[in-house]
Amino acid sequence: MSVEQKERAALCSEIIRACRTELCDLFPYLEAAFARLNWKASKQRGFHVDGDTIWFFPDDLLRLYAQSPGAVRRGYLHMLLHCLFLHLYASHANDRLWDLACDIAVESLIEEQEITRLSDGKKREFSRKGQSAEQIYEFLKENHFDASLEGLEADYRFDDHSWQAPGPGTKEKWEQLLLFAAGQKTGLGQRGRTSGAGEEVPPDGAAGEFDYRAYLRRFTFLREEVQLDLDSFDYAFYQLGMERYGSMPLIEPLEYQEVRRLEELVIAIDTSGSCSAEIVGKFLAETYKILASQENFFRKMKVYLIQCDCIVQDVTLVQSREDWMDYAKKIRIQGRGGTDFTPVFDYVRKLREQRELKDLKALLYFTDGDGFYPSAPPDYETAFVLLNDTGHPELVPKWAKCLLI
Repeated sequence: MSVEQKERAALCSEIIRACRTELCDLFPYLEAAFARLNWKASKQRGFHVDGDTIWFFPDDLLRLYAQSPGAVRRGYLHMLLHCLFLHLYASHANDRLWDLACDIAVESLIEEQEITRLSDGKKREFSRKGQSAEQIYEFLKENHFDASLEGLEADYRFDDHSWQAPGPGTKEKWEQLLLFAAGQKTGLGQRGRTSGAGEEVPPDGAAGEFDYRAYLRRFTFLREEVQLDLDSFDYAFYQLGMERYGSMPLIEPLEYQEVRRLEELVIAIDTSGSCSAEIVGKFLAETYKILASQENFFRKMKVYLIQCDCIVQDVTLVQSREDWMDYAKKIRIQGRGGTDFTPVFDYVRKLREQRELKDLKALLYFTDGDGFYPSAPPDYETAFVLLNDTGHPELVPKWAKCLLI
């Protein structure tokens, strides 16, 4: 590389660094997303992005920045939004219309911001504010527009859509970054009210050391359970009858026993984007620890398992140990959106109003603790169960219990 080429490369790096600094200042909730993309010089003219890297032709970058720094900043954001909205990972019968729809979608969003530093001097009349690329694509297929395709492409295109081979695993990373950005935009980390549509198989996890039996014992009550009461059975009289009268024992074991156990319980699991599949897997391991022990519950029981991010994603009613074993084989983590705890409490309130839950004493909520909490406490005990090394116990309200595992 010649001295001139090195100088041009250094100047390009300075331009990119300056643009990213300004964009992070304008959109702080996108900082992690900006950090995800590398910039590399290419021998191909123009710009394109592959999910890992933005490729640029040095002469084109220098020329565009000399003409309009705002155009470079806008183009940087344009390509980032293609990644965040997963435009790289979808395909349609009409590639040309799909490419145009993606460009219109991101440019309309940028236009909504009304930020002078993102101005590139173009006047775009075909704005589709609030519409996704999919919606715009369907609109374009119906040919309901006045401008020619060539004119629209000139107004809205920035990068060459060379999206044929995004790097492996990049789609999942951009999904997570979109969820993270949505949470950061609220100023509350992963708290948020944007639900997710992700689904994952939880990994196997080892149960922790917390003694749930001791904790749940506070909510148990006595009831006769149909089972042999061997504790009160006197073997002496039984043996005497068998010796003297053959097959006629003087006493037989009782077929019922008074036991102190739990009948109703709600277990909620935070499946938001802030809780990784590994963390949710640990939560499920703890849930297994609770439900696998027959000593915790009567034979006839009602345990509601609720998966929730910022909406209730899945509800399963477990009425026996066999129900739980069957559910555990096919469970899927559903959610990956923002974190809001209130939908679970609203759902439980409806169950109680419908008399599906008649005597609920406690609710266990497995979470990292970072989310929207109900403003008022319920009339049953709520325990937020957090991992000791990743949870946020300082955020748990005073009216709730905080258990660390």
